[in-house]
Amino acid sequence: MDRLRRRLRRAAATPLDRWRQRRRPVLSIVVPVYNGAEHLDEALRSIRRQDYRRLDVVVIDDGSTDDSLAIARRHARADRRVTVLSQANAGVGAARRAAVAAATGTYLTFVDADDTVTRGGIRAAMDGLETSGSDLAVMPYQRLEPTGLKPAAPWIRALHARPESRTSLAERPDVLVNAIACAKIFRRTFWDAQALEFPTVLLAGDQIVTARAYRDADGIDICGTTAYDWRRMESSISQGQVTAQAVHARFDAIDAVLDLLADLPDVRAERALQYLRYNVPNSTLKLERADDAYLDALVERVPRVVAAAPAGRYAAEVPAQHRVLNTLLTAGDRDAVWRFVRAEGMQPEMHPSAEEPAGFTVHLPGWGVDDVPAEAYVLTAEQTQARAVVRAARHDGPDLVLDVAAWFTNVEPSSPSLSVKTDGDLVDVVQWGEPQVVTSRQGAQRRYARSAWAVTLRGAARRAPRTVTVTLVDGPRSGTVTARIPHP
Repeated sequence: MDRLRRRLRRAAATPLDRWRQRRRPVLSIVVPVYNGAEHLDEALRSIRRQDYRRLDVVVIDDGSTDDSLAIARRHARADRRVTVLSQANAGVGAARRAAVAAATGTYLTFVDADDTVTRGGIRAAMDGLETSGSDLAVMPYQRLEPTGLKPAAPWIRALHARPESRTSLAERPDVLVNAIACAKIFRRTFWDAQALEFPTVLLAGDQIVTARAYRDADGIDICGTTAYDWRRMESSISQGQVTAQAVHARFDAIDAVLDLLADLPDVRAERALQYLRYNVPNSTLKLERADDAYLDALVERVPRVVAAAPAGRYAAEVPAQHRVLNTLLTAGDRDAVWRFVRAEGMQPEMHPSAEEPAGFTVHLPGWGVDDVPAEAYVLTAEQTQARAVVRAARHDGPDLVLDVAAWFTNVEPSSPSLSVKTDGDLVDVVQWGEPQVVTSRQGAQRRYARSAWAVTLRGAARRAPRTVTVTLVDGPRSGTVTARIPHP
């Protein structure tokens, strides 16, 4: 009933809202489609129903052999804001260029045919652009998985947790992590003046266009309202393929972006570090199912990116397993790489750790044997953070009893203690229960001893809190974590 009321209120408000927006600038939305019938209707419905009304929607069919063109034409008949173009198959880059040439809006954005947009994100970004006068708005996105909407990667969330109006790349180099072509709004005069366009061969090419835009924009708005639902497609070359060709294409884009940033050395170093933290591991992790040609491509391409990163931050921020692997790749020691990968070297939780002269160290495969500096095996602070999860909750009369697992990642405990903060409830904490178990991708397990706790919140059964904050202490190590309480 509440949902029906909301729909009725929105339907009643739509004509008035459209009238109020009649003087706002037109936003062109380019939607290329090739055999996208499965998701195109959902994509176009989301575009037409979102809250910014002054639209010029240009759908371009790139020679589809399914019902994509018919679906697009149906939407054009229903909504005069939708224009449909058709061309022989030439690739998504060519399709986007043709649609941009036909677009008439003051602003320009891109939506892929298998993605959707949220109700209010585009309007919020347009509101900001009209106030700031910036050339570019970059919007948060989330992942559209088969099981539903999921948060974007932590680095995307961290970027948009600090919205900012009319900033610059020099001031906010972290904006480079949002590198997809979509979830951006470009001022059309800026797009044309900079001669921005997508290459015909688009594999990993989106980030070249966005990096140029970030570099040259007179003002960037980093938005805080989620605007875009990006569907994860494992068939995508950029996301799923395990071939030497895919490696070279990804690293061609990486090298091109680093070259684009040559006149901004601090920004270039930051981008190299971002690649080594977030993008390069996406390629190196695929070694677990790759061949020799794939490894040869990594040996050729990874060292340049490592050389571009600031050494101190590289050691402090790039996880130990990736620093070790990058060292082996740079040395071209293919046999050591394969030994490392096959012994689950990229899964540090499967290996012991201890204090060593270089620091708190994980004894990955090859420790003390391969020609790798001891410092490469030192875990980052992020790799030894406290973790906590409430695995179950149950009522015990007036009390609420929680099964809590709390541990330090990659650390064997010595004498851990746990304290719990609530909204004034009396709390009893007892070490009890099954330890937390972490399973590797190959099925191996690590059991964190003394990680299980029974936490009793006295008198809280009727007003169970949604979260609990726990502080874990083990010798000199401590950490505080908030965990969600499942419904009892």
